[in-house]
Amino acid sequence: MTERVLTEALAEAAAQPAAMAQVVEQRAEAISRATFGVLAATALAETSAQPLPIPHLSTLWAETLAEPAPPLHAAALLVEVLRRDTAAAAMVAEAMEAFGEAPWPEAPRGVFAFRHDWAEPLIERLQWATGVVRLASGNEARQGLRRVPRRFLTYHVGHGRASDALAAEWLADHLGRTAWWPLPQHAVRLGAAAETGAFALDILAPAGHGFAPASYRLEEGGLQREDAPLRAIVFTQTGWQVLALTEVEPERLWLTEPLARAVPAGTTVLPLVEGLAVEPAEFAQWVPGLDAGSVTAQVAFEPLPDEGRLDDLWLDGLPVWPDGNWRDDPTHTADGVVTRQDLSPADPWVRRDDPWPTTTFQRRFLAAGREDIVRWRARLYRAQGRLGACWLPDGLAPVLRVQAEAEVEAGYLRVDAEAGAAFWHRPAAALILHPDGTRQAVLTATFHSDDGGVLVLCSGLEAPVPAGSRAIRLARCRLDHDAVDLYWHTPELVEIPLTLRRLPEPRGNDRITYTPS
Repeated sequence: MTERVLTEALAEAAAQPAAMAQVVEQRAEAISRATFGVLAATALAETSAQPLPIPHLSTLWAETLAEPAPPLHAAALLVEVLRRDTAAAAMVAEAMEAFGEAPWPEAPRGVFAFRHDWAEPLIERLQWATGVVRLASGNEARQGLRRVPRRFLTYHVGHGRASDALAAEWLADHLGRTAWWPLPQHAVRLGAAAETGAFALDILAPAGHGFAPASYRLEEGGLQREDAPLRAIVFTQTGWQVLALTEVEPERLWLTEPLARAVPAGTTVLPLVEGLAVEPAEFAQWVPGLDAGSVTAQVAFEPLPDEGRLDDLWLDGLPVWPDGNWRDDPTHTADGVVTRQDLSPADPWVRRDDPWPTTTFQRRFLAAGREDIVRWRARLYRAQGRLGACWLPDGLAPVLRVQAEAEVEAGYLRVDAEAGAAFWHRPAAALILHPDGTRQAVLTATFHSDDGGVLVLCSGLEAPVPAGSRAIRLARCRLDHDAVDLYWHTPELVEIPLTLRRLPEPRGNDRITYTPS
């Protein structure tokens, strides 16, 4: 029991010191639960698990605090490691980094004001997460773990200008911090010049979905929009400036504040989204002041696309995807899980572990035009990485040509036998292309060599099939990866390389597909 007139307490380890009312200063190396005196003015502790200073404590120095509760009238709080902040609302501090870089929504953030070099494509990555388990029947059980994908953008900076070297300096200061990042793929141009003080900007092309509100939050009911101002950046020959938008019309952008500097016609306007750079970037230095490199940032996700704009055919509950670009020589890989044990002096023991086909198809798809890009984005969001399945032209079986017209009630198609029946002997599906451009999809059974060739159908026809139509074999597939890269060559041309894995024919309860709630 200490005396009431004790003015200083020194302890190396104190489990629960109970200093008296007039202790002015207390120093300890480790304090489990400190209850300082009423008049204590200074507390110095190297490790404090749960300090409870009094309301009049003026200074608290600690190297590690597990759960600090600073007093209401504390003038200074110096902490090296802060686990949980319960500071009073009236605390005034200059170094706000201890409580997060942006403690309030309106705090200013950095802007990545560097133009993308379109000599290299802009890479946009959409990354889902899917749990896949192979069943004993040969099919798969897939569960979606991430409904809204993570979104990454990889910029290529370096135009041979002296200002390009600032990208390395900017990234060194803003790595891991929230900033505003431009979307070059949604850029629009001004149709008329705007003077200083203008509240509206006239644009040539309609603003796309990139000018949608950049602040969304994923909650239990889905994506919820937050009331946040839209932001954009304007690039001119002499510099750049950030704009706050109140309303986006098809041919006009309305500003929250008057335009700070005049901009000429043809100026590029890019929408901004929140994001942060989490990966280091490497820059090639050509001469002092000039460099080039790639910068990757994780940006905010965008609203879910409208699946109603898709016009894909449906067959057996799965959509039919278009064929890839044959200019880039699509490939396929015949793979299987084989166990080999070379323990005997004779031939090794080999076993095939999966009696189902595990063929993969490598395709490159081109989306030209904003409408086609929107459809492909909706198609990828519907697949959700490896979760969803689809029908894809495999490109292995030769194309069959219909020799005679088939009515809707017919259960077969008379085709040419020169294509070979070996490719159509197993149950599959076919996409029928009519001479007038219409399409329909059917399930097929076996191929019979009867007066040229007969392809038996397992599903009915929606319309008569005229002679001269083509039948392309379809394979039941799913994406073989959760991360999808979109290569933006221009704002209206996107290249999408995909690898799809062939799925076995479902049997029994395997036909039930898991749908995330």
